[in-house]
Amino acid sequence: MIRTFAKVAVGVAALGVLVWLFLSTLQDTIAESYDVDGAAFSGWTLVSRVPRPGELAALGLRPPQPLAPALFDELFARTMASLTTPGAPLLPIVLAREVQGELGIVLTPDEMLTVAREAGLERLQLRPVCMAVKREPFMGRTREFFFIVFDAPELAAVREQLGALAAERGVAGALNDPTFEFVLPVAASDAEFGSWWPLVVDRETDCQAPVT
Repeated sequence: MIRTFAKVAVGVAALGVLVWLFLSTLQDTIAESYDVDGAAFSGWTLVSRVPRPGELAALGLRPPQPLAPALFDELFARTMASLTTPGAPLLPIVLAREVQGELGIVLTPDEMLTVAREAGLERLQLRPVCMAVKREPFMGRTREFFFIVFDAPELAAVREQLGALAAERGVAGALNDPTFEFVLPVAASDAEFGSWWPLVVDRETDCQAPVT
């Protein structure tokens, strides 16, 4: 009996070690930096439009075509999770929900596009910070949202300029959220990408891996 118990204990211990090694290796893989060609973070295209139902952004930057699929493929290779991609990846500058009220009346899509172009956003070299993830419990499972965080004071300046223009036209306090982060959605566990906004990013806890 004692010998049998000892064998079982050794087996359980060995299994525990294997699980620990697997999880450690997986975590190390997830935390490895994403090496991306720097050219992929310039030459983005401005998009401005009257948002349709379900759209995330009224004004945003669209990345070059290869970037989002490449990021998704590498993310999937690391996590092996069942994820979906946004139909047309866009880095939001002004959210669709932000122009659903008075702001959408005093600022047209063409005006927002003109301000953003004159600020040189299509010539901007974006500075990625990290691949980040948000998680939340939902109906007995965990929802996940993966995204690239950017340091982008130029985009914040455009939001400030648009907010000032709106204030001149009688809509005060628009686009002045100091916690607004500029992120590129990469993947999520479901297609409801817009449900993650308002998005408050804690770079200490949400960042999983640097982007270099």
